[in-house]
Amino acid sequence: MNEIEEVIQGSERRIFRKYGVNEDLILDRNIKILPTEHFIGYQIKKFNGLRLIELKFNKDSIEDFFVKNSVPFFSFRGKTIVYIAANDSFFNDSNFFIIDNKDFQNELSNAKLLSDLNQNIALEFNYLEEFPETGYKVEELLFQLEKNENNNWLLMLVDRFDLTNWSYSFPKTSNVLINSNFDFSKILLNEAINEVINVNNEIVKRTFTASFQPDLEIDDIEQIFTKLSESTDILNYRVLSANKKSIELEYESYLGMEEAENFLKSLGAIKNI
Repeated sequence: MNEIEEVIQGSERRIFRKYGVNEDLILDRNIKILPTEHFIGYQIKKFNGLRLIELKFNKDSIEDFFVKNSVPFFSFRGKTIVYIAANDSFFNDSNFFIIDNKDFQNELSNAKLLSDLNQNIALEFNYLEEFPETGYKVEELLFQLEKNENNNWLLMLVDRFDLTNWSYSFPKTSNVLINSNFDFSKILLNEAINEVINVNNEIVKRTFTASFQPDLEIDDIEQIFTKLSESTDILNYRVLSANKKSIELEYESYLGMEEAENFLKSLGAIKNI
């Protein structure tokens, strides 16, 4: 029992791998998940005298933890389209005069690089020729973008707040940043992360059953269990039956039918339904 407790307490990195979380992001933001708070039990799997212990964690509480801390999870390659409209209300500069500014472009490049490396989210920038100068035009623009884009997009409006400050507003969330320079990458990254989380949380969880040959070697069985436990595509699994005909596993995943079948076949499954 003491050995199991030690394994539970040391499962933080395993949980991060399971949910596809970037560990550098966790360290940079000093976020700490306590596995003991999410542990709900364990299951012992027996095959030919070999005892394999699978720890069980509450996936709902773990997902809530990541959402509350704005941490992207699961194994996705996220993409967010950022529509940018810029305006200088005081000096009547065109939007492209601002967008072409070296410091402005450097900040976009930094946001793109950090998002790709730390959050696994690719940012794509689209520049709008016209700036929506009224609330009505902003709503009209949002409606048009919503109509043309399915998911994972946001709108950033850049304008003069006064003679020394800039305003960076995000109409989809009503968040606004005001500062005296082109320093907006942090809020842009937060907006992109929230957009990806909101969209990907709507993915449907599905339950599948996979069948394997009954005469697998113990090493093969252990390898299958290890890959299922560490895969970010598999939320949980259990052994349904093991007899002379087959070994059947039930698992839960966000994958579609074809993707799930291909993944389990790569592990040696002869059938997946």
